[in-house]
Amino acid sequence: MESVIEDKYIGQRLDSVVHSILEEMGNISLTRSLVQNYIEKGCSVNGNICKKAYRFKERDVIYIDEKYWLDINNKLDLSKEILPQKGDLDIRYEDEELIVLYKQKNLVVHPGVGNSDRTLANFIRYYLESKNEYDGLLDKGGIVHRLDKGVSGLMVVAKNKHTQEYLRGLFKRHEVIKIYHAYLEESNEYKNIDQDLDIEKYLERMNIDIEPWKKWEKVEGYIGRSSRDRYKMEFKRYEFDGSKYALSYVLYSNNQALIKIETGRMHQIRATLKYLGLHIKGDSLYAEGRVNSNSIMLEEVLLSFVKENGNRLTFKV
Repeated sequence: MESVIEDKYIGQRLDSVVHSILEEMGNISLTRSLVQNYIEKGCSVNGNICKKAYRFKERDVIYIDEKYWLDINNKLDLSKEILPQKGDLDIRYEDEELIVLYKQKNLVVHPGVGNSDRTLANFIRYYLESKNEYDGLLDKGGIVHRLDKGVSGLMVVAKNKHTQEYLRGLFKRHEVIKIYHAYLEESNEYKNIDQDLDIEKYLERMNIDIEPWKKWEKVEGYIGRSSRDRYKMEFKRYEFDGSKYALSYVLYSNNQALIKIETGRMHQIRATLKYLGLHIKGDSLYAEGRVNSNSIMLEEVLLSFVKENGNRLTFKV
């Protein structure tokens, strides 16, 4: 579909206009964030690929690839219905409300574009249905947070809608303690180093009640999509276009690090470490020119939260 831009859209951003036009079509329903992620391949202005922040001027001609957007919409529609599929689950704890499990590397958390099945959500639904415990009101199979495909670690999953909303509230208010362990390549850039510390023993002895991470290096700033590579996020000390506030604490020794994230931004750990001059082994996306391996050497090793009854649950790998 190609047309001269309507007067009502003059001065508006490209992503906002495309989102509105797709909604008006009636058969395509995508969030604005999804439109932003795929916009460079799905439209053009005056025959040119434009950034999402481009603002329309009089007589601009916009082209929208309806087939492209409809294909994305159809794939997302398939992902909304999570099919039960049998798969291995490494369950560390379970009660009538929730499950805490360990996600293996290279397992996608929930269905999406390019990953319609064999995800953690598919396996969870099968497991709960086999016990007649699946709540049909659950969103995303009860999952309330995610780990990237190549990242392993502890996750909590709700078994009913009420618990899912409660847990989502904890994550939204940053009341869930999550600590990650990363194996890093040698760095000559990072200076805050304690080579005498045994990271693994430190983790074993860690007492979260005293919040030891408050003595680690505090890394505070903003994270947004990289202007040079849309597949990557970028950390900066100051706010920039599309960025969100991010706070992490980092403890580094002997090419290993513990990272406590206070906010849950996309690629927060990877982008923050990149800013510090630290690179996770196996992370070819954020460590250009380094040797790639089969998976990212990053693991969520501690998960702690308070249940609705007031009891705190804490798990370590």
